[in-house]
Amino acid sequence: MVAAAVALNFYVNRPSIGGPVFQGTWVSTTDADGGTQTMTVRGSADGAVEIVVSDDVASVCSGGPSTMTGTGRLEGSTVLVIPSPTFTCDDGSEPEALSGPPLQEQLRNLTFVLDPEAETLTDNFGSVWRREGAPVLSPEPATPALSGGMWPQTDLAEVQEAQRLADAGDPAYTWQVDPQLFTDDTWASEEPGQIELVDRFLRDVLGWEAYVLNPYEGMGRNGVYDVNYDQRYLRCAPGRTNPLYPPQPEPDWGELCAPTLDDRTYESVSLDLAQLDRQDRDGIWVVNQWRLTAPFAQADPVAVEAQATERLEEFLAARIAGSGAEGHVQVYDDVDVPLLYATTSGAPYERYEIERVDRPRWPGAFMIFSARLFADGDATVVEQEIRWLQGEGLWMDFNTTTENGQPVDLSHTSSDGEVTVSAPSTWDVLWPGEDGVAHEIAPDVWFGILWADVPDRDGDGYTIGLVDPVAYDAWCAANGGAPLLSAPAGAAAIAQELIADPNFETTAPVAARVGGVEAVSIDVTLAPGGTHCVPGMIAISRWVHALATGPGLRLRLYLVDLPEGMSVQTLAITVVAPEERFEEFIEETAPIIESIEFHPR
Repeated sequence: MVAAAVALNFYVNRPSIGGPVFQGTWVSTTDADGGTQTMTVRGSADGAVEIVVSDDVASVCSGGPSTMTGTGRLEGSTVLVIPSPTFTCDDGSEPEALSGPPLQEQLRNLTFVLDPEAETLTDNFGSVWRREGAPVLSPEPATPALSGGMWPQTDLAEVQEAQRLADAGDPAYTWQVDPQLFTDDTWASEEPGQIELVDRFLRDVLGWEAYVLNPYEGMGRNGVYDVNYDQRYLRCAPGRTNPLYPPQPEPDWGELCAPTLDDRTYESVSLDLAQLDRQDRDGIWVVNQWRLTAPFAQADPVAVEAQATERLEEFLAARIAGSGAEGHVQVYDDVDVPLLYATTSGAPYERYEIERVDRPRWPGAFMIFSARLFADGDATVVEQEIRWLQGEGLWMDFNTTTENGQPVDLSHTSSDGEVTVSAPSTWDVLWPGEDGVAHEIAPDVWFGILWADVPDRDGDGYTIGLVDPVAYDAWCAANGGAPLLSAPAGAAAIAQELIADPNFETTAPVAARVGGVEAVSIDVTLAPGGTHCVPGMIAISRWVHALATGPGLRLRLYLVDLPEGMSVQTLAITVVAPEERFEEFIEETAPIIESIEFHPR
């Protein structure tokens, strides 16, 4: 370190201490775990700076001593950065971070900042270092702290004692026990006062009378997500509501929170919450460290609406012109904008109307518009819901497409191009490879799922599934389940195996046709006490095993031997609904089943 200072010709006169800046031994007693840290700083011939830090109590070493070494350089005249420190426990054990990313990531670019007047160093963990032997002066009144360490305890020993007292029922410490935090209930933090640790800290330490969680920033660092790491809170002006987002009958929390710096900008703080002694439902929580962050600015909804309306008008004008509308709005990858330039009958659009149908939502002024396109002298109206997301632009919810108030049929083709199906715009479709989790867990199972996105379909069932039943049962067996099928088979053989299986009750098979191909149709329910094969709670079509996803379900099964050139030999198509609404759902979905087409390669 001395060499670096020499190289930069960076010296100061300290008659009582002597020597170049940073050179020598520094001591810190402000570490969160209560230990004493001693740092020796030396320089090397090439201008680099070497440090050796000894800590007699290191929480990441289960309270044992530790040693940290590293090499860095001065940046400017008062900043020392150690890019990659090496941290070891003196007893040979592996150090483990108590919360957040791995320890090495947290230590990366360890920074010490010199205060020449106070003759102290401050690191980026909030620890303050003084030269060995320097007197500790009484501090003068200072500006509010910008960051800090552990609270309400100050070191690991205090945490362990507080845990013991909390276990004994001492109310002075039981308030630090919070099962909501242990279960990662993110939204428990959304209501002010819900997390007592946070509430007490913000009020008692920072002096904030009112605050709100900011879930749009933080909750993770260095690419590592952790709901209790880097929680962001915004300070609210007490007794005031948001001037840009006036409270509605059922207000969002942001509507009740007025900014403190100006009409748009909030003070912001980051909190790391951790269980440092015992990690379970009864372990106490502390604020492990905190820091004030850059002010947070909410969007101006008036300006955002003007921008969104301008973009939406350009999109709708291009649709009337008959060209140039592509790319103005975003939709799902496998879906085109329905009825982009004309109605279902091919009539071109003649005019449009725009209406904002929901209030701007805090803090980014998210808003929803209804776009109406008129044709045939206003006799035909196509209506679609389009949303504005700050930073992303316009998004269309294709499920909302209606023509004269009725859903329109949309065609959906599987990602491999082998199957096409048409369904009303109120239906959603999931094809092979589109769900990353299912594709990773069951990559060899070809499947598709359709479901109605309507309010009266809450609960289980109400789905149409397409799946390779042989591949599904093979995946089921490989994951410890009890499959129905044990070997590849055609539609007729699969039907007979199903009828003979005591886990299911079936009707007699009936001849049917799907996609112009002969099929076998059977109605199936789960027998009393029947077992099923449902490994992994992922979005996947489970053919007859879908009966296990809820009580009182019934399904109609179509087994189809597909033409040569298809990826699947035999396809199982299931229509699943609650028993009491089964016939109604079969009638509703009949046009969807009839629309299925197969496209051999």
